Amino acid sequence: MDAFSTADAVVFDALGVVAQIQRRPNPSVSIRLVVRDGVERLGEFQQVVGRARHVLARNAEWVFRRGDEVSLDGRTQSVEALVRDDGRVNEAVLHG
Repeated sequence: MDAFSTADAVVFDALGVVAQIQRRPNPSVSIRLVVRDGVERLGEFQQVVGRARHVLARNAEWVFRRGDEVSLDGRTQSVEALVRDDGRVNEAVLHG
């Protein structure tokens, strides 16, 4: 196992939470996500226009697509957009 895989496993084990993800019409699956709450949304002139929840998943477990439903803490939100994907971890912003 290389250093990146080891660090990735440590981060997801320490900071991750178990969530349900569903891509309709398929059944939901449970995976470990890292959740980033309160991420700033910036407007045209770099002013803060809101805050959002971002979720990160390992590509080996799930790659987000717009419309995927994430259930976490009794709340279900849909994926609005994919923010980044570095080949190991992908990050999505949730709607609402």
